[in-house]
Amino acid sequence: VKSKHVERLVGVTYQISGKYDIYDAVLRKLWNKMAEKDLRIKMKSVYVLHRFSVDGGPDHQEALKQRLRALRKTKDPKRAGTRYFDSKVLMGVDSTPEHQGFRAFLSRYAHYVLTRAQTFGGTFNEISLANMPPLPSSKKGRSKSSRGGGASAKPKNPPLCEEHLKFAQMVLKAGLACTLNDGEEQENTAMCVERVAADLMGLTAAVAVALKRELKEPNNIDADSEALVKQWCEFYSQELLPDTKKFVKKTSSKLDAYGLYLPSRISTSLPQELLDRGLKLGGEGADNAEEDEDEIEEETKSDRSEDKCDDDASEERSDAEEAEEGDASIAMSATSQADDDQYEYDYDYDDEYDD
Repeated sequence: VKSKHVERLVGVTYQISGKYDIYDAVLRKLWNKMAEKDLRIKMKSVYVLHRFSVDGGPDHQEALKQRLRALRKTKDPKRAGTRYFDSKVLMGVDSTPEHQGFRAFLSRYAHYVLTRAQTFGGTFNEISLANMPPLPSSKKGRSKSSRGGGASAKPKNPPLCEEHLKFAQMVLKAGLACTLNDGEEQENTAMCVERVAADLMGLTAAVAVALKRELKEPNNIDADSEALVKQWCEFYSQELLPDTKKFVKKTSSKLDAYGLYLPSRISTSLPQELLDRGLKLGGEGADNAEEDEDEIEEETKSDRSEDKCDDDASEERSDAEEAEEGDASIAMSATSQADDDQYEYDYDYDDEYDD
């Protein structure tokens, strides 16, 4: 797909006001192209949809998500028994030998694009709150905006909400699956993977911006939100950041052959100090539990020490009694054999007690 053609298509979204629904006709046209038999045309159509989702005008981002979700539930009148953007129709049947190499890649890439286009717009502005359209200044403007798809309305959910976390995990998983395997490296697939890698870097930066904004003012985080913010920090540190770095490193070497280059680093990162603060949120109960365990362990050690002291004292008393018995046996040489047996019995009893 030539860049100038894609830029011309996407540029229309900046020339038309957000109150007009432009994506109904655009998505239907793209779907007709995706339903053709040629896998090259399918991949180009999916790539164009990807570019609309990422680079389209901010005023139309919400409209694209809502319209795509609605069409996927709508029956396709041209193809009986199917719906728009049906995966079976999208993959179709293409017996051309030279196209089979990236057929599996198209399946993974299409799944990623449809997931991404239905969940986030632009450079994940729902999380970073960057490039969000201004709020309407009057009720009249607000009603017009809602009729045009609600692009200028205030976001329904806060940036670090549970729904966005679920969507981010879905996008990450689908994006990582787009790694180029053996036999899939071509110019078209390389262009697609470049956009996926840029997306994952943008998602990582957006989450870092949102967490930095949230953790700089820890007093604004209520008790109910602490666990959720901690989940975001864990997702960022354990999955999103390391997996994205690995994906970009692995992909960059394959893109160089096609003159495609990725940024050397992610634009925004979360300072380690703030990350540690987020990972410790909601840990007060765990700290108290650890303190209780320490107290129990100390009490157990103390009890064991007292028992040991009692045992030592008992052993000392036994040794003293044995010494006295020895002295008595020597001094009382005229005692009877019965008395000796009695002493011997008492000695055995003391040994059993000590044991």
